[in-house]
Amino acid sequence: MKIELFPGKILKTKCIIGKKIVITNRFRNNTLRVYQYMLKEFSAKIANHFLDQSEQRMELIVKHPAIGKYSSKKENIQSIILNPHNQLFCRLTNNTIEMLCLFDMRKDPVKKPYQYH
Repeated sequence: MKIELFPGKILKTKCIIGKKIVITNRFRNNTLRVYQYMLKEFSAKIANHFLDQSEQRMELIVKHPAIGKYSSKKENIQSIILNPHNQLFCRLTNNTIEMLCLFDMRKDPVKKPYQYH
């Protein structure tokens, strides 16, 4: 299955096991912002590694839906650490995994869109 993360960048997820992955505009914009920053400040290799990490985490969530920490604010919301600086939030339903946002963990934790236990 191919997912367009943002224009010109296609993710090729390998293990979908009956689940549809939905990328929200907020997640897409957060990811694009981090990707562009890494391209500008570091290199294409580092920026592409970030996208590879994102794809691997999405596949991990599909394979093991209970892997993340659950939100104490909203039902069916989980978070998983993407890398030392970013946390991925997603919503799980019976047949859909919705990628909600990417949160920079260096920001004030009060600004997190979803809290978890």
